[in-house]
Amino acid sequence: MSDRHGIAVLDAPTNLGLRPPEEGSVPGCAKAPGMLRDFGLLSRLGARDAGVLTPPRYRPAWTPGTVRNERAIAAYSTALAERVAALRDRGEWPLLLGGDCSVLLGPALALRRAGRYGVVYLDAHLDFRHPGNSTGVGAAAGEGLALLTGRGGALAEIGGAKPYVRPEDIVAVGFRRGDEYTDEAAAAGIHLLDAPTVRADPAAAAAHAVELVTARGLDGFWVHLDVDIVDGELLPAVDSPEPGGLTWDELTAVLRPLLAVPRAAGLNVGIYDPDLDPTGTGARELVEVLAAAVSRW
Repeated sequence: MSDRHGIAVLDAPTNLGLRPPEEGSVPGCAKAPGMLRDFGLLSRLGARDAGVLTPPRYRPAWTPGTVRNERAIAAYSTALAERVAALRDRGEWPLLLGGDCSVLLGPALALRRAGRYGVVYLDAHLDFRHPGNSTGVGAAAGEGLALLTGRGGALAEIGGAKPYVRPEDIVAVGFRRGDEYTDEAAAAGIHLLDAPTVRADPAAAAAHAVELVTARGLDGFWVHLDVDIVDGELLPAVDSPEPGGLTWDELTAVLRPLLAVPRAAGLNVGIYDPDLDPTGTGARELVEVLAAAVSRW
């Protein structure tokens, strides 16, 4: 969609796709949208407040061989797809504030119904875990690329849509070198730009990603941002901080050209955990990055 009539910020405060951080607790990333709003994100973007889609209750119980909160995630993703489609029908550009990475299933489903779209997947991890390569399947947020490409159970084919995105229409950006699923993801056809490659020239990496998701005449592409792409020393307020990641400036240099492309269909942001950021330093930095990277229309 090239006609953009403004940014619409929709809160998607789901934590359904994560393991509990410790027994008796729930993941704090559901609080992220409120924290980002408190630091002035909407006014900085000049965005319309599109409200909130409240998720079902998080339940920590898990049976090996299943995905935690699977039915709840499927229902939430279906509702989120409808909200994203409605925003796009209004000519607005959706910015979804998660929440965990399972939030991507909603827009992926919406775009699958609208045409052929790609995904630029900014994440410290490839998230390609699925029943065919792991006995540890259970948290949907760690299985994002596998689910997008049709690997997995019910969450890989919500409403009969499978795959949501073809592997050759996905570019994974900023994952750490040595990710255990690198070879399998590459063999599946996913394009890979690891963190050292991105850090060497962020603008060139972004340009290459755009080239890869526009070369085949796709209708557009969605941008997924898991903020653990940032180096864990700079942003420890995530569930799996990793060393060797991007700086805040490098993330801005990647995001800005991606989101400036007319065929960029929207953005979701996830995994920031305010419970791990008592001073709000991470929220402040993230708002600065989004304000610098998201164009005003």
